[in-house]
Amino acid sequence: MSRVFKYNVGAVIILTLSLGIAAIVYGGGFLPFNLFTLIVWLSGPFGVYTLIYAVVSKEANRYFWSMIYLAIAAASLFYDAVNPIVVLGVLLISLAIIGSLAYLKVIKVK
Repeated sequence: MSRVFKYNVGAVIILTLSLGIAAIVYGGGFLPFNLFTLIVWLSGPFGVYTLIYAVVSKEANRYFWSMIYLAIAAASLFYDAVNPIVVLGVLLISLAIIGSLAYLKVIKVK
């Protein structure tokens, strides 16, 4: 008998794993603590998990949220190298593409 994770169960597992790894990395002195990188530790893996779940389930609203989480991670990771408005522009373009795909019924909206 095989069990499949529901979205929220997998999300809690991913967030717990990323916080645990961040605690080891910061507590072990491998990286200096920075609030922006802590945001990346939370939203990056969660955005990737949401994107993978969206691809498997083909739900448009998961695509939207995964892009938002990944944009937050990218803006937090590259805040000193890339203007956050550029990240916002990429987010808006990707949301428009995903919305168009949902409208054309390539992906479903729940």
